[in-house]
Order: sequence, then C-alpha cells, then structure tokens
Amino acid sequence: MEAVAVLDIKHGIVVQGRAGDRENYQPIESRLIAADDKSPLAVAKAFYNKLAIKKLYIADLDAIMKKDEANIDEIKAIKKELPQVEIMLDAALLDFKTAQKYLDDFLDYYIIATESLNDLKYLAKFSDYSKKVIISIDLKNGELINNLEQWQDKTTRQIIEEIKGYGFKKFIILDIAAVGTARGIAAYIKELKNLFPELEFITGGGVKDYRDIKPLKKQGFSGVLIATAFHNGSLGRKEVELIENEKILFKIAWCITGAGHLLAESIEEIANLKNKYNNLEIDIYLSKAGFEVLKIYKLFNKLEELGCEIQKDSAASSPIMGRLYKGHYDLLVSSPTTSNTVAKFVHGISDTLVSNFLAHAGKSKIPILLLPTDTEEELVSAAPNKMVDVYPREIDIKNTDRLKGIDKLEIISDLEEVEQWLKNYL
Repeated sequence: MEAVAVLDIKHGIVVQGRAGDRENYQPIESRLIAADDKSPLAVAKAFYNKLAIKKLYIADLDAIMKKDEANIDEIKAIKKELPQVEIMLDAALLDFKTAQKYLDDFLDYYIIATESLNDLKYLAKFSDYSKKVIISIDLKNGELINNLEQWQDKTTRQIIEEIKGYGFKKFIILDIAAVGTARGIAAYIKELKNLFPELEFITGGGVKDYRDIKPLKKQGFSGVLIATAFHNGSLGRKEVELIENEKILFKIAWCITGAGHLLAESIEEIANLKNKYNNLEIDIYLSKAGFEVLKIYKLFNKLEELGCEIQKDSAASSPIMGRLYKGHYDLLVSSPTTSNTVAKFVHGISDTLVSNFLAHAGKSKIPILLLPTDTEEELVSAAPNKMVDVYPREIDIKNTDRLKGIDKLEIISDLEEVEQWLKNYL
C-alpha cells in the first residue's frame, strides 16, 4: 500500500480541503512547513523530506472549478525539483493532446474524474495510456457525482464495470463529503473494493490516524490519500513506513516485567509467533526489572536474536506510548507480569514503561492479554539455576482477581492462548 500525500492548489497556494466546499477552502495550517510559505513546492518538499512520501495527488482546484487561472507551472516545478516523486494530477478534463503531452513530458498519472467527465468517448482516447490513467469515482455522501445522462439510473458498481471495459484498472474512490472530517472511510467504499478485488483502488477522505488505514491495507487497497492527518501530526514518518511495509499487517506490543516465572516460555512463544505469521511484527517493551531479570537468566541475547524492536524503560513519561494512540498495535501482551505490576495496574499507578503501556492501552481501547505470575497459593517457579517453591501472598492473588473487572483485558494462564486470540482476530 502507498501513502499518497494530497496537495489541493488554489490561487497558487496549498489549501485545506474540507467536505468538498471548495469555494471556502482556506490556506493550510501545517506542522510540516513554515507558517509563511504555503507554496505547492514547499509543501511537496516537506512531504518528501520529512515523511519520505513518494507519491503526490495534486488537485488543481482552479482548473477543476473552471477559473481563468491554472497552476500547471507550480506542478511542473515540483516534478523538476523532486523527479523521484510520482505525481497524480486532477486538473479537470484536459484536451487529449495536452494530457498526452503532460504524460509524455513530466506527468506520471493523469486523473479522469467522474465529476468532470461529459462524454465516454473521451475515455477511449486513452487506450494506449491505460496504465498511466487513474479514474476517480467521485462521490458525495455516497452518491456519484457525474454529468452523464446514461449514468443517472446506474449504480456505482455498474459504472465501474462499464469503465473497466475500457481497459482501466486504476481507480480512486473518494467521497468528498468526508474530506478533512477525520470521520474515517465509509463502509460502502470498502464494500466496493470487495466487489472488485482485481482492480487497484486508492481511497481517502476522513482519515484520522493509522487505525483508519489498517483495515484498508488488510483489505487490499493499493493506496490511501492523506492530507489533514499529515499536517496535524496524527500521521508521521513512522506511520508512513507502516503503511508502505507490505510485510507488516499486524502488530503486537509485548511487555516483559521482572519475573523469572514463565519468562523463558514467553520468549519461546514470541519466537513461535514470528515463525508462524509472516505478516506479524512484535515490539518488546521491558521494565527496568524485566531487563535485569533477562540478563540474570541469560535470556536477553536470545530475545535480541528474534529481531524484534526492543524498548527499555528510560523515561518516566514514556513518550513512545504515543504509538498506542496512533493505532500501531492490534494487541498488547504482558507476559510474564509480576505481582508488582499487577498491583500498580489495578490501583491506577503508571510509573514505569510497562505500567504506562498497560494504562494507556486501556485508555486507547487496545485489547490486552495479561499473564500474571501470582495466580495460585502455591506454585513452582524457575530461578536462574533451579526450580523453587513460591507462595504468593493473599494480596497478590486478590489483585490478580481484580484484573477480571477491567474492560478489554483478558487474563491468560497459558501462552498458547495468545496464538488462539490471534487466530480468532486474523
């Protein structure tokens, strides 16, 4: 899947799209650029340099709205400065010779939008350019925007079938009413993708953060259009990497605390899951005690060999937990979990990396599977060189029992339950 950054250009500057009300689009406010430079080139450079964007969707609103001016010089300047960045251009309907010249000269993809199309014969002219033409299915609140009389009684599905007959396989499915609203991608757009698995679908409009994009990636959309979420910081370079990494469809945050009991088994299960699920990535989060115990049990090197990203407890505020709110993870696993961490969790204390992660997973409604170490009055646990008898305190067992009342948290007693949860989820 590709992360496609959107530039809406009006009167020579980049504007903020919202709900398709083009007459009232305002200059962008962005964390990516200097406040006094809203030029298309400045924004394109910011997308490329700060977010590693490799494809731009550019809408020349002056051309689309049939104003006297157009912004083609600014668009050419972007391609000249950033030749490695592909450009998709919606400039209403250019005459065929002009569109052909642009495609041969500098343009990577020419967009033909249903809202501008007034004659199906126009599509036939691009038969030799079908791989470089993208058809934009323009919707507003689910209704197709078009000017063709023969389409008035047809469904969007029927119209896509008809356009497909001209040899086009690349489509943008966009509801302009959702643009800039952060309300997510509508279900009917996802249903269209299910009807046409063989076609390349790009969608967008209303993307709030990575949580809106994950299901699109899993469903097989080829790209997602993003503007507002880039400008306000909801999506950054790390999220672009996740979007475009085809090897990652699912992610687990795995927390390890300072318990020897079930520690080796936890590492074995991490290895097992990584071997079984090629599209699964697991990030490891260690409490200070967890890191120390891994060293004492001579298991840290084994954990490193698994190739997971490992984060250690190094800051009281644990800013990395922002990944939870940006939707990086499908599941948080805490195993093994000491009675100390359980006590903190059930009493609302979050002063370590792991206790912070548990607290904020709950606040961001991410499912938690938690394997506590102290569940019975007597148990046999692994010490560094031998097995020992352990007698958990009554308070430890009571705190474990209190976990049952926490929403979206499931207590597990066997690490195989993690894989079972994954099978159900996948």
